[in-house]
Amino acid sequence: MIEAVNITKDFDGIKVLDNISFKIEYGESVGIIGRSGCGKTTLAKIICRLIDPTGGKVLYRGEDTRRLKRRDLRKFREKVQIVFQDPLASLDPKIIIRDTLLEPLIIHKAFLRKSYMRQVRALVKKVGLDYNMLDRFPHQLSGGERQRVNIARALATQPKLLICDEPVSSLDLPVQAHILKLLARLRREENLALLFISHDPFVIKAISDRVIKL
Repeated sequence: MIEAVNITKDFDGIKVLDNISFKIEYGESVGIIGRSGCGKTTLAKIICRLIDPTGGKVLYRGEDTRRLKRRDLRKFREKVQIVFQDPLASLDPKIIIRDTLLEPLIIHKAFLRKSYMRQVRALVKKVGLDYNMLDRFPHQLSGGERQRVNIARALATQPKLLICDEPVSSLDLPVQAHILKLLARLRREENLALLFISHDPFVIKAISDRVIKL
């Protein structure tokens, strides 16, 4: 599904990534581990085309993502979603959770407008949150609840690959375990591929089929 081919990335002449290549197949969970500053987040952003590599390319179903036309790029962004490390910083503090979850449905027009709220409720249920969360702002939720909202938002477009960039590192250990179990369940139920990034070998081992060390 996704293939990174000889990915390199320089910032101000400093090489952050050097000739990285790997594949992710449908339904597979691939872990990326490495110390802080080794380029894990940079690689994640390149894979989902938030930034471009200095060299190499990312192929989605055999096509270079940098050559995708607008319509195909929109489809790519639907199918490849990302969950970031900081659950609070990833949410707009001025928008209630209902509108946060409605936004990707409206942008991508994934469903009929009359079914949007039904889809929002389904997303909330899927990640194990209560419906009363929908009227709250991010600061009114716990860290684990906020990360569940971020996961729900990422699932709104029915992706095939979910990139998880240190999604549990800012959470307490019991909450980490719940989020990891949630991701494992979603992977089974949605036939979802995961690219899971962490500096913690125990977390990587718990969620990944195979591991890439940077």
